[in-house]
Amino acid sequence: MYLHRTALLMIIGFYLAGPLLLDWWLQPDARWYRPFLIWLILIALSWLIDMRRGHQDV
Repeated sequence: MYLHRTALLMIIGFYLAGPLLLDWWLQPDARWYRPFLIWLILIALSWLIDMRRGHQDV
């Protein structure tokens, strides 16, 4: 299976930044919409990557 460079970069980035993001996500004084905002950003980034890549892989 071919692993795309973008996916590999995201995996490494999440591995390095994961503990910091988890601490930021779980702060007790955080706003209620913070987890939803993080998921929205992740979905938007995935959509943008898919749009830039195009549908040549189909």
